[in-house]
Amino acid sequence: MSDTFGSKETNRRGSPRRRPRAAVKVECHKGAMGLGLNLVATVLDISDSGVRLVLTQAFENLAEVELIISGYCVKENIKRLGNIRWQVKMENGQFCTGVEFQKYLNYRDWQNLSAAN
Repeated sequence: MSDTFGSKETNRRGSPRRRPRAAVKVECHKGAMGLGLNLVATVLDISDSGVRLVLTQAFENLAEVELIISGYCVKENIKRLGNIRWQVKMENGQFCTGVEFQKYLNYRDWQNLSAAN
């Protein structure tokens, strides 16, 4: 019997991920009002539908956060509300976190924010 699934793993993501350009900064604030401290330690990757961050604080799944994305490649700061989709505690006490945007980034902004592979 032949292997119908193939030997390669398939990428089942709806949007491709890329690492951000060096000048890209992302802020993450608890709640929809954007109040409080910026909780981002590191930005790991970005897609048009979300971002993967290292945060300094734990969140409940589906908690709402405000994200502010900036960089020299973007004329104005991009503000998006997002929901925490998953979170893993790291050895250093920080949290690797996936955030899904409530409204996707447009393609041009995503291209400007992400580095070429």
